[in-house]
Amino acid sequence: MTLGKVESQIEQQSTTLAMQGRLRQAIFDAITEQDVSAIVKKQVEKAKEGDEKSLQFVMKYVLGFGQPITLQQINVQDAKTAAKVAKVLGKS
Repeated sequence: MTLGKVESQIEQQSTTLAMQGRLRQAIFDAITEQDVSAIVKKQVEKAKEGDEKSLQFVMKYVLGFGQPITLQQINVQDAKTAAKVAKVLGKS
């Protein structure tokens, strides 16, 4: 592989990442907190009615079940508790 090919691949990846960033921003600009709340409420209603896909949505994306938890997802107010959580999660 030549330096030119490597540089071309880097440029292409940078262009792709930039486009993804612009698309994400467009989505953020188009949706409000009220929209998200309404969507989640509807999914919860459907989950209560027995809709399997809605239940999966609520469990996976709202409650985070099935995904590893990160320190950023935990609202820890003091350093002592943060250190305990990090130890339990194997992050220390």
